[in-house]
Amino acid sequence: MNKMRPALNIVAVLFLFIITHNAIMTALGNTLSFFRENNRKVLYDVTLKRENEHLKQIISEYEKSMANLKIYEDHPHVLGKIAIRNIYDFYDFLIIAVDNKVENNSLVLNEHGLVGIVEDSNKTTAKVKLLTGKIKLSVKIGETFGMLDLYDKTNKEFIIHNIDNYKKIEIGTEVTTSGLQEIAADIPIGKVKRTEQKGVEQIVYVEPFVDFDSLNYLMVLS
Repeated sequence: MNKMRPALNIVAVLFLFIITHNAIMTALGNTLSFFRENNRKVLYDVTLKRENEHLKQIISEYEKSMANLKIYEDHPHVLGKIAIRNIYDFYDFLIIAVDNKVENNSLVLNEHGLVGIVEDSNKTTAKVKLLTGKIKLSVKIGETFGMLDLYDKTNKEFIIHNIDNYKKIEIGTEVTTSGLQEIAADIPIGKVKRTEQKGVEQIVYVEPFVDFDSLNYLMVLS
């Protein structure tokens, strides 16, 4: 019996080790499971918070745009939102989603001023030719008329030609549509940034009111 006691002691130690090991592994597993669940909850909370903040930002932008666009609410109009804007013709065209069909050649504005003109449309979308693209538009600078026909992408400014050389153009003068074409008059475009005399021609450079790099909600005037 005395000879068996060491063996029994070893068995008892092993048995105790196995029980302790299993208890430790179970406790560790429960702890890891707790942290995994906790991490999932934290991640879910962070994701939900970000989504809520993004949604609030979208709603804020929409409300601000709609509030500013109310200056045109007396005109027949259709609201639209940019659906497609291709990086290869970023300053030439864009596609907007609309709830109703709009007419070709309708003016497209945002809360700051003229964005472009509808070139083609169907029941759900409209292709808008941007003012920064290849477009010729008769404009009014104070009491002087000219032709807006170029956009400098580097300096982000419109270039106006065909101006009366004898009229002095003041820096900061507002530039609007002239009404001489089949386009309504007095739609805001920008303000005079600088002028330049090239030979006998006076050239006017205009800072747009519209940020063409950041367009969102638009209004199409019928």
